[in-house]
Amino acid sequence: MGTDRYAYQSRLRRVSPLPKLALTAAALLVCLCCNSVWVGLATVLVMGVLITALGGLPARVYLHFLKIPLAFLAVGGLTILIRSYPAGAAVVAALPVGGRLWGFTAGDLRQAASLFCKALGAVGCMYFLSLNTPVTDLTMALERLHVPHLMVELMELIYRFIFVLAETAASIRVAQESRLGYQGFRRSLRSLGTLSSMVFLRAWRKAERICTALDARGYTGSLTTLAGDYAPGLWLFPLAAGVAAGQLAVLYLERMAVG
Repeated sequence: MGTDRYAYQSRLRRVSPLPKLALTAAALLVCLCCNSVWVGLATVLVMGVLITALGGLPARVYLHFLKIPLAFLAVGGLTILIRSYPAGAAVVAALPVGGRLWGFTAGDLRQAASLFCKALGAVGCMYFLSLNTPVTDLTMALERLHVPHLMVELMELIYRFIFVLAETAASIRVAQESRLGYQGFRRSLRSLGTLSSMVFLRAWRKAERICTALDARGYTGSLTTLAGDYAPGLWLFPLAAGVAAGQLAVLYLERMAVG
């Protein structure tokens, strides 16, 4: 929800979503294929510069959203980094546990760092798209790319009902708090269980009412939306090529330094 709010404030809001999608896809593909620490770091940095310079969003917004996946990436990196080795194995650092060593080697460290930075670069690419393109514009772009119509409509409906679930859960939570439903551990667990069960029931009933309203307005199985008045944004295509070339240049310099 926060990303969509900033997407409507972006200076790239009125630019066609297709060039933005092309830039994101090119940078994402190169970042994933290079499997490099420095390419991943360069990608997340370049995406931040583009979001700030082109989209007009403050750098703190980009950094704030980057904090969200960092915990998941750190946990994923640790699961790859820490392994079990027999006693006497050549490791960089380890703790003896039950006759074995739990630690990591230099190869494990390189692999974990590569995965972490590559995933972080991919997250930066997706933030460029999500912080500059509302979901409704993105679904229109997918239709123009001949993505199956059913898949696009499912995306629109799922996106719509994210807000329905959030609104329903918020109203139930306020009602529970007004009745001291979260005073104490046991009462909090009971209230949370009630909220979890009721939110889906109420959302289901609301979905049925929305379906009835669509049928009453002549719904025939497809949602028709009007395309916005977009600027072509053709200058983003050479920018996408430049970003990809910069990523490959970073990879080349890294290989030269290692070699």
